[in-house]
Amino acid sequence: MAKTRELCEDIRDKIVDLYKAGMGYRKIAKQLGNSMVFKPSPVTPVTAVLLAEIYAKAGAPEGLFNVVQGGQETGSLLCHHPDVAKVSFTGSVPTGQKIMEMASKGIKPVTLELGGKSPLIIFKDSDLENAVRGALMANFLSQGQVCSNGTRVYVQKDILPEFVEEVVKRTHAITIGDPLLESTRMGALVNRPHLDKVLSFVEQAKKEGATVLCGGEPFVPSDPKLRGGYYMTPCVLGDCTDEMTCVKQEIFGPVMSVLSFKTEQEVLQRANNTTMGLAAGVFTRDMTRAHRLVEQLEAGSCFINNYNITPVEVPFGGFKMSGIGRENGQVTIEFYSQLKTVFVEMGDVDSLF
Repeated sequence: MAKTRELCEDIRDKIVDLYKAGMGYRKIAKQLGNSMVFKPSPVTPVTAVLLAEIYAKAGAPEGLFNVVQGGQETGSLLCHHPDVAKVSFTGSVPTGQKIMEMASKGIKPVTLELGGKSPLIIFKDSDLENAVRGALMANFLSQGQVCSNGTRVYVQKDILPEFVEEVVKRTHAITIGDPLLESTRMGALVNRPHLDKVLSFVEQAKKEGATVLCGGEPFVPSDPKLRGGYYMTPCVLGDCTDEMTCVKQEIFGPVMSVLSFKTEQEVLQRANNTTMGLAAGVFTRDMTRAHRLVEQLEAGSCFINNYNITPVEVPFGGFKMSGIGRENGQVTIEFYSQLKTVFVEMGDVDSLF
């Protein structure tokens, strides 16, 4: 991983050369900006390179945005390198814990956007059509590979049969295939190991007493060019309980776990009974209840009568083990800045000695 070390040192050397040439740090900052080294996941390496090319064509100075490829060792070198002043990571909780530990060796600030097991609470007075749409968006967007997905769907007992019937019907109708086609609503999972992991969660759920209401199986598209993709049918699990693995652990795939509840206080306690707190959703026509519930939900992003809306001007991040810091919005600048306090005296020093 010598290339990673060389990249960090090249960025440092470029700044030093500019300073020696008579350019002050403020002008250097204006030229280079807040220089960044971006290491994408080894299973999704291409988009980061395309982003770098876009920045270069847009006129970003050389050395401002840098891409380095690699796996765990590369990430470790970046966390430990003395010229990396801050570390930001998006991914799983276990990896985030390791990164936080490595960054702590250099007392480096971290932003961590980690996993989620977010609750989506649907009350009997909600607009059922919108609640169904919200549940589908909260579970099947990007093949379920969204950290904030509302995969614990709590439905008030009075409307559970009607809700489940409609969700299953809509899930059956999801078109699986080429994501570049307008008609497609679900593409392939990221790779074979991840597909196998998601399918194993479905099998584990069945062993623990959940009912597969639809999906949860490997899928082979009819188009020959897609045969090598890692597809599965979107899955809805019924008869779920809070103790099941599918309800407690992040699956990160197209698997919805449906649970029932009776009272507001009961579902609030169950929704918060998790080590994670990235997002939460509430569907109800009672806005007083919605705001009362949202106030008590332990989650960084809360949705009322919608889900998975992510405007870039609004901060995004989690509570508890779902992370530290925020992405997007004005507040994010604080997580990439150092505050400096300067005291200036223009007269005599006031001293006790």
